[in-house]
Amino acid sequence: MKKIIITISILAVAVMLVLALGGCTQNIAAKIAEKAIEDAAAKSGESVDVNLDEGKVNITDEEGNEVSLGGTTVPEGWPDVVPVNKDITIQLSGSMKIDNKMNYNISGLYKGTSEDLYNFYKGALTSFSLDSDSVTDSGEDGKFYSLVFSNDKYTVSVFVTDSNKEVAVILSVNEK
Repeated sequence: MKKIIITISILAVAVMLVLALGGCTQNIAAKIAEKAIEDAAAKSGESVDVNLDEGKVNITDEEGNEVSLGGTTVPEGWPDVVPVNKDITIQLSGSMKIDNKMNYNISGLYKGTSEDLYNFYKGALTSFSLDSDSVTDSGEDGKFYSLVFSNDKYTVSVFVTDSNKEVAVILSVNEK
């Protein structure tokens, strides 16, 4: 699975090219990109299945490990115990299954203040233990908030940045 990182790098470029095309050309380009990525992985000694479907990338290796990237919705299987604030506009989401453990990620923009989002997650995840809580004020460059929570099943990371122009968020849920 370590070699798959190289494949994912190649994949990112291929996805950008596929998404830039439209219609039948996009379908043909997707099939070509899928084959090229699978062949590149094979040369690295990995066996993967790649699907580029509606702007999403799905990779599965022969050991059952899976990577899914490119969605703009909450990833399938996202744990209900970790809410996604309704004012987050998801720009990229993904999930990964490695050694039968799921990892989920969301990144997006928040319609509100960084402090409000930080406080939302501090209040919403009280059933978890708070492992880390950090606020960094960089003056004109904005603020950075970091929260890490855990329980017996998950570790949840919340990163909020405020550039004084927009509020960005990254949410990660990792199964233990």
